[in-house]
Amino acid sequence: QWDVYAKGVNRVARAVYDQTGLKVVFHHHCAGYVETTDEVRSLMNRADPDLVGLCLDTGHWNYAGGDAVKAIKEYGERVRYLHLKDCDDNIRELAIRERMDYFAAVAAGVFCELGQGGVDFPALLGEAESQGYAGWAVVEQDILVDDPDAPRQSARRNREYLRTLGL
Repeated sequence: QWDVYAKGVNRVARAVYDQTGLKVVFHHHCAGYVETTDEVRSLMNRADPDLVGLCLDTGHWNYAGGDAVKAIKEYGERVRYLHLKDCDDNIRELAIRERMDYFAAVAAGVFCELGQGGVDFPALLGEAESQGYAGWAVVEQDILVDDPDAPRQSARRNREYLRTLGL
């Protein structure tokens, strides 16, 4: 069914490009049909590289067992958008061991603040720069908490971390 799926992705990408001049990016996602590195590769190998790029979500990539630095090396200029997110490897392992669903893993804190998990952001940003990446990089922090001020505080700490990396 990969060929059927990719044909649909290509058809949508062509329509978007013809109507707007914009190229689309595909966002892989945990608990979705295209989650793992092998699934992303299956789609990307079939999708038109001129029309379909990759939105690399570093946290989801790590959660699915991948290495985001290797993803940038593999997909190069097809990485056209970055979601900077970190993934706590200990909670990831707990989620696997306990067979948690995606929402339980998020509630357990699998997506932590930048620099607190398994994503190597200095190497990731270095590789992106060496590949000539000049697109957007958006911090995406998935947390489920009761404290209404927690997201703002988390965003502040994420920003401070990015400043330590020269951003």
